[in-house]
Amino acid sequence: MKFRKIFSVALAGALLLTSTSLFGEGNVADAAVISSIPNTTRTLKSYDNSFLSVTGYASLSGGVKDRSSYVGTSYYRTVKTSREFLQALLDAKSGSVKVIEIAANLNLGWKELNLSSTEIQKYNFVAKYEDPTNGYTNPTLQANGVSKINVSDTNGLTIFSTSGSTIKHAELKLQSSANDIVIRNLNFDEMWQWDDVGNHKEVGWTFIKVNGANNVWIDHCKFAIGADGMVDIENGSSGLTFSWCKFGLEANTNPASDSAIYKSITYMEQKYTSNQLASTSLYYKMRKAGATPNQIMAYSAYHSKCHLVGSGDKDYVNYVDSNGKDYKDGNQRLRITLAYNQYSNVGQRVPMIRQGVGHMINCYIDDTTHMNLENSVSSFKANSTSLARGMNARNGASIAADTCVYNGVTEPIVGTELQGQDTSNMDPQWANLFKNAYNRNLIVNSQVTNANGTYTGSSWDNNGVNLFTKGFVWYNKSTLNKWAWSSSIVGAANMSKTKPPTTPFTFQYNYTEKLPYSYNAVPLNDVVQTVKQYSGASKVTLSAKDWLKTVYSTSSTPTTGSSVNVGSYYRIKNVNSGKYLSAPTDASGTKLVQTADKTQATSLWRIVAGDTGYVNLVAQVGSASKVIDIPGASTDNGVQLQIWGGTAGADWQQFKLKDNGDGTFGILTMISGGTQGLDVNAKSTAEGASVIQYNYAASANQKWVFEFVK
Repeated sequence: MKFRKIFSVALAGALLLTSTSLFGEGNVADAAVISSIPNTTRTLKSYDNSFLSVTGYASLSGGVKDRSSYVGTSYYRTVKTSREFLQALLDAKSGSVKVIEIAANLNLGWKELNLSSTEIQKYNFVAKYEDPTNGYTNPTLQANGVSKINVSDTNGLTIFSTSGSTIKHAELKLQSSANDIVIRNLNFDEMWQWDDVGNHKEVGWTFIKVNGANNVWIDHCKFAIGADGMVDIENGSSGLTFSWCKFGLEANTNPASDSAIYKSITYMEQKYTSNQLASTSLYYKMRKAGATPNQIMAYSAYHSKCHLVGSGDKDYVNYVDSNGKDYKDGNQRLRITLAYNQYSNVGQRVPMIRQGVGHMINCYIDDTTHMNLENSVSSFKANSTSLARGMNARNGASIAADTCVYNGVTEPIVGTELQGQDTSNMDPQWANLFKNAYNRNLIVNSQVTNANGTYTGSSWDNNGVNLFTKGFVWYNKSTLNKWAWSSSIVGAANMSKTKPPTTPFTFQYNYTEKLPYSYNAVPLNDVVQTVKQYSGASKVTLSAKDWLKTVYSTSSTPTTGSSVNVGSYYRIKNVNSGKYLSAPTDASGTKLVQTADKTQATSLWRIVAGDTGYVNLVAQVGSASKVIDIPGASTDNGVQLQIWGGTAGADWQQFKLKDNGDGTFGILTMISGGTQGLDVNAKSTAEGASVIQYNYAASANQKWVFEFVK
């Protein structure tokens, strides 16, 4: 039976009512009907450009800074090679670099870098990552190696790409001496190989580790699967926001031949067919039980552990050395906001937090393609039991999720209300010390759909018994209807990290504490579409200056450095003529012209994502099914462009929007490698003048302003 709330309540508290219980129980139970997290200020509204602003803990005073003023100065460094990137990181330590724009894909594996002895000393923040315990199963990683790149002694740095460049074969480790770090519009890939034991513990490769750094904003990035975590947080990091990121992959029986999955499974298949695998091999077992290599490729698009927040129970307070220096590395400091993120086929830790605080806004977690595959292929049923879990608060932590969607997630909340109920993975010393800690998990105004049905509401509904809490063990339900944003160990100020007490901790819960920031959320019915549309790299086209901002207005009026959003609708105005790009009819072969009329569908265009860094421009005239097309896939100057039915991946129908730094964009053709663009023929200002392809020189008749419509 689906139980849906039909009214809302004030942000400050919960309203109780009596409701028939769920899941076939015959008794009547109290249901805590709550549509928002207590002690928060939230605005529900449709997506607009203000959602690009930094939100959450990284937005607080003293958090991340706007660095748009550095464009065109010596503090701005554009890098296209691994050496240039390492040098820029080195220079950032002295403060001489504040912005690093990555303008090309970077392969940063230890063997790929091949640093000389002099360079190893110079770039001593780079180290070789240890090899997997059981050896390599990915030939590319074996050949190229994996690096650890420490970002330390750096105060104020933005690393970004205007084109969604990719970083491969390296872990970025943001150390405690790093502060105010922004990472935007980047892809992270190739840190995974087949684990033939199946425990996901053979090597610690993680894309980013926030290892004590404070005030970190990771935004509009895409993370493929890794061998260990996706982005982990350790050593008391605070002031963190991860927003508009895409984590994980969907199951695919035909992944790209250059993908980590394809390479690793192809390697394992070669070993299998040549009888080189032992009977204990997981790959051997799956193949013998009937799974095909392509099915195993699809199965492999699964990431076991996503966000570890707090590396160990021992970090219960800050370390203070004999000279009185406070290292501020205790778990009680951990503060993270996860906003507008998409998670695909992630097993657990979304997030898992020890002692600290986590806040989720408009996250979309979808494990369906992996779980459906595992449940439908007998070989996987017999040899694997994948998890599909969400949040897990431990050691007195608090995690609250607002207006999120969980699809295929069997246990949106896991763990126990009282830590003493869940000590199997704790050393006896810490199991005893934390046994009286109450953990707080709360999901509000959200929806879960899994094999047990669909449920919309909150995790407090029906006295805490609903689809959100199927994996959660209550103790006495004293945390039900009683929210605290944080807890603290009584007397912690007088405790030593190296000499912990022997008697169990006593905790104080901060019931009146307010979330220290307000935030925006899209309505629940819009979450899936909005998050899928805008999360990840290359989903939003911004100028370099705009990528360096931290606050964006809702204004749709084009200004210098205006943004172009994938999925949005625009009038596209030529700078020279002041007229608009137009397709007069919706017939295939209709030639593009310019027009003064900006009221009709003939001059309305939608921006749709194409290959990485490229877009299709969809004419909204008629059926709105045609895209801008270069006739005959020509690269000749002077060819008049047309509209035609879209062909997936066609380079004659894809374009890169080149920021000109003055609020205008060049519309460059993929087929020319970006050397040609849309041009009003002969610089004409006449009504109906043709729009052609021509060598791009950033002249006024080749510059276009994107006027936002919706």
